[in-house]
Amino acid sequence: MRILIAEDDPTSLMMLSGILEKRGHECVKARNGTEAWEALSQPDAPKMAILDWMMPGMTGPEVCERVRSMETNAAPYLILLTARDDTSSVVQGLKSGADDYLSKPYDPDELLARINVGRRILDLQTRLTQR
Repeated sequence: MRILIAEDDPTSLMMLSGILEKRGHECVKARNGTEAWEALSQPDAPKMAILDWMMPGMTGPEVCERVRSMETNAAPYLILLTARDDTSSVVQGLKSGADDYLSKPYDPDELLARINVGRRILDLQTRLTQR
């Protein structure tokens, strides 16, 4: 699966992409919120995105809001990955349009499990659209 990773910290970006690529995912990398938005607004955009909250250009929640305002039959599955773990941030992130929320430091197995949940939801959306 093609997954967009939007992360401004080069080490975090490298670690996250390494975990996903080992599992056979193709990673599209964005180093800020503006690059993430540009990638997600393309016709061939990845169907899933992992967005850091704090990034230059646009924050992860701002990217979520923009993506959710687009008219599309195939909305991407959006995961916010952030050090913010308080309840109000989780609520704010989900209200911005994120489908899931994961706090740093994350467990790689939990991240992969959440990606599998996202894949199941995307597959279900595809089947519903085809009907």
